[in-house]
Amino acid sequence: MIGRSQSDSNWISIADMMTALMIIFMFIAVNYIVQIVEYKFIEEDIYNSLQAEFEKEIENENIELGPDGTIRFKTGSSNLFENNQYRLTSEFENVLQDFIPRYWGIINSDKYLDYIKEIRIEGHSDTQPPNNGEDSYLYNLKLSSRRANAVLAFLREQPSYKDVSSEEKERMDFLFTSIGFSYARALNDEKAYVYLDSNKIVNNQFSRRVEFRIVTSNEKLVEGIYQYQEIDENE
Repeated sequence: MIGRSQSDSNWISIADMMTALMIIFMFIAVNYIVQIVEYKFIEEDIYNSLQAEFEKEIENENIELGPDGTIRFKTGSSNLFENNQYRLTSEFENVLQDFIPRYWGIINSDKYLDYIKEIRIEGHSDTQPPNNGEDSYLYNLKLSSRRANAVLAFLREQPSYKDVSSEEKERMDFLFTSIGFSYARALNDEKAYVYLDSNKIVNNQFSRRVEFRIVTSNEKLVEGIYQYQEIDENE
């Protein structure tokens, strides 16, 4: 009988340990992938629910619905704000009064509770510079931020916020935020981000808009997969 040397035994132990680690990493990666797929189904379900609820408004081009569930209000379909002002027009207030309870009625579903981490009210401006010589980007950043904040403030005055339980109100406080982007995400004629697209000509009418953007947690899952892959490669 040929006996095993000490080095052979050590090699077998290391090989077994590496195999076990590979299996562990494989199960972790599979788990993350399953969760990502689940989040994608949730995103599609949110999109389908919003499309069904706001079918008439979408057909009439009063609002736009993005594939990720983003709702877009743009100038042209309605006058959102007076020129260089952040106070909502009465027309936009009427639109939001109808929109907010219907929108929250969908987003507040229990099946989305663990998947939505933020509902971001975004203000976006055109590239028109101010008349006072102020830095154009900073001026529009201030204006777009105030406009987004005005929409959030209006939301908090509605019965769908004021007349609900403290638990639901706390959830709305946690989820709803506002942010201004100035013209950093200006759009072109194809409604694509100018910065990311080959067409660098800004469509100022499309760029002036307010968006309700749903942020889910799938980004963190993707980051987790990459982190585990890097650990695996370094072993």
